[in-house]
Amino acid sequence: GVAAAFRSPVSGVLFAMEEGSSFWSTSLTWRCFLSACVTVITMYAIMSKVLGNGSGFHVSNMAVFNGIDTNSSSNLALGDFDHPEFYLWEYGMFVLVGSFGGIIGGLFCSSNRALALLRRRLSFNIVQKGIEVFVIAAVTATLIWVLPSFFSRCGDIELRRLGHTYYKQFTCEEGEYNELATLLLNPLGAKGITLLFTEDDPDAFSMSTCIIAGMTHLVILCVAFGMSISAGIFIPLLFIGACLGRALALICNIFLDEAWNIDPRTYAIIGAAATLGGVVRVLISLTAIVTHTTSLSFFMTPVMLTTLVAQNVGNWVSDRPGIYDVILQLRGVPFLEEECPVVGRNANIRARNVIRKNVVTVCAEMLVKDLVGILRSNNDPDFPVVDKQDGSLVGKISRIDLLALLSQQKVLVSMGEDEVVLSYSELDEARPDPRNLPTGDEIGEHLSHDDELKYVYIAPYMQIAPMSIQGHGSAERAYEIFRSLGLRSILVVDKHSRPIGIITRHELALLEEIGENEHKVKQKKRSTLLYSQPHKDTQFE
Repeated sequence: GVAAAFRSPVSGVLFAMEEGSSFWSTSLTWRCFLSACVTVITMYAIMSKVLGNGSGFHVSNMAVFNGIDTNSSSNLALGDFDHPEFYLWEYGMFVLVGSFGGIIGGLFCSSNRALALLRRRLSFNIVQKGIEVFVIAAVTATLIWVLPSFFSRCGDIELRRLGHTYYKQFTCEEGEYNELATLLLNPLGAKGITLLFTEDDPDAFSMSTCIIAGMTHLVILCVAFGMSISAGIFIPLLFIGACLGRALALICNIFLDEAWNIDPRTYAIIGAAATLGGVVRVLISLTAIVTHTTSLSFFMTPVMLTTLVAQNVGNWVSDRPGIYDVILQLRGVPFLEEECPVVGRNANIRARNVIRKNVVTVCAEMLVKDLVGILRSNNDPDFPVVDKQDGSLVGKISRIDLLALLSQQKVLVSMGEDEVVLSYSELDEARPDPRNLPTGDEIGEHLSHDDELKYVYIAPYMQIAPMSIQGHGSAERAYEIFRSLGLRSILVVDKHSRPIGIITRHELALLEEIGENEHKVKQKKRSTLLYSQPHKDTQFE
């Protein structure tokens, strides 16, 4: 999605690495890289064939916010030296812009989260959700149409750099354009951001125009983001930041000597990066997006500094992660951050305090009837294999492998018969499709009564010495092992190596919800009571 929106495949890969995964691997890298590459090539093909762009691909096609006019005879609306500029002392200003972006981002995330919780409490049905979308859309359309009528500041269109198609006359005289209408009624990504990034005349858009346009879209985005309709957030945030950044430059120029005046285009670009960084809290991918879409590689260090400040200030203001992490938390998606939550590091919480008890185990040799009963009554993806004598952990086997064994008649043997071992190729062919696994009574329906009284030997197919942690080990250590190895689950054993529970992402995600003392965190079909005092076991309802 990011690669297609900004025509930047590397930015898409970096965003997926920064924000979209809690475990990264080499195979995931090349898959994302290939997907982003194919996405952008396909987009170029569509632009070339469907949209009739047969002039080839150049910087105007690839850098979407660089202000290059593809309709001009020279294909250059900007001269070689007519680009945004900045001086060394302005790095201090960039820190200030990053701080403002972080404050806006922190307030945005907190406000949007409060609205999401309100929507959850109201529990709208599908009709009410449709009404909500209609009302917000109607109010938005009314605002962006009415506001330019009340704040009608006009400018001479002949003095502007870009063509007439970028500017809206609206209520102004012939040959003039309405500043606010130009920003509000133009597509944000196609024209709005380009105007703010490339129009070097400070009088093109006044300070009040930029503030009204930016704040209008900020309020609309905060309310609309999270309702029951698909909507993006990158382009609106870039536009909001560009408006407010340009307004800040115009305010500063009022107090600065003319020789020290700063370029409003520079602060539109930096403001866009600061606002997006303050809300989304990404660094590397955002830097790549801004420098690629503007064709201004020398802006890399200002954008890096700005996004770094915006991220830290945003974390400080809201005391919460970026907007995507907030959404994952509200939807109950167990996404694990890089570091264990503070309570897991500081409180004396053991691995046994965050387990899911009543873990179902299987033995190395089982009656087919008993194994079928376990599979029918439990949907666990993996099962610990224990020793039949002392219950100690000896291995782990997946649900798919158990279903594959039950489908092979020759591995079902009567008491006293020699076991029959499948080869790895035979087992692989017998594995059912993970997307269409049998459930309930479908499991073992092909087995006769005599088959159910036979035995199946699991030991040859189990994973030997699965990852486990002792119950008195720290929850922080379990978190680190789980995330660094990209595990689906980790078994918790007692001092005799007997399984006492299992930890999955859902259990570790509970650490985000607890405090320093005794806390009760309820989840669907599960309630867990966690203790910060040592030497107490977890209680489950």
